[in-house]
Amino acid sequence: MSISNNHYQVTNVSYQLNEQTILSNLSFELEPRKIYSLIGPSGAGKTTLLSLLGGLKKPTSGTIETKKGTVEEQKVAFVPQDYGLLPWQTVQKAVVKGASLSQKGKLSALDLAEIDELLKQMALWEHRKKYPRQLSGGQQQRVAIARSFATHADLLLMDEPFSALDAFTREKAQQLFLSRWQKLKPLTVFVTHDIEEAILLSDQIIVLSANPGEISQIVDSPFEDKMNLHENRQSMALFELTNALRGAISG
Repeated sequence: MSISNNHYQVTNVSYQLNEQTILSNLSFELEPRKIYSLIGPSGAGKTTLLSLLGGLKKPTSGTIETKKGTVEEQKVAFVPQDYGLLPWQTVQKAVVKGASLSQKGKLSALDLAEIDELLKQMALWEHRKKYPRQLSGGQQQRVAIARSFATHADLLLMDEPFSALDAFTREKAQQLFLSRWQKLKPLTVFVTHDIEEAILLSDQIIVLSANPGEISQIVDSPFEDKMNLHENRQSMALFELTNALRGAISG
């Protein structure tokens, strides 16, 4: 499979629900092979913005354009907060089903071999025959992400994918996510309340204010090498930017 090469242009997008403005006049671009994070206080419309990018909702005004046709025509993978796993599907079946639905046909031997490799890389191979109830929260989270990678989507959307995990499990999951992301580099947008996570994992941080949700600033991450999470966590640059963004959100 080729590396994803999609591009999104968001221009003057607003969204209203029951005459309440949730998002107001958003303009930004999403470049291919990059990771973007959305941060901001509760009520900023972060999850709503994911839905707009994924074509699940339509803007009240403004446009979202891509280089590959309409938003609704894009192949999108979504990782919800609750992981969205079906209780009757094993780990392996969940990932295989995600791939087969995306390709709209029977998977080849090569496709199945790639799924096996994906399960191994996401540290799920030994759990492949288990059901969701037999998995820890971290394992369920990795299944949801593995399923999304298996779709070879043009756009990967994740809504607080690591929020339910303890600090140790979260760091491991982040590292596994980044390792796999390097393979095809899908354009990725994720919501998080963890400012440090936003800086470490994404190329750009989009900061939203609340009531209504507006872009207050867009900040580049100082870390080009995302894979060295442990060393980046010790950086003074992380400390300084975390404090600056925390002040921007609270102030």
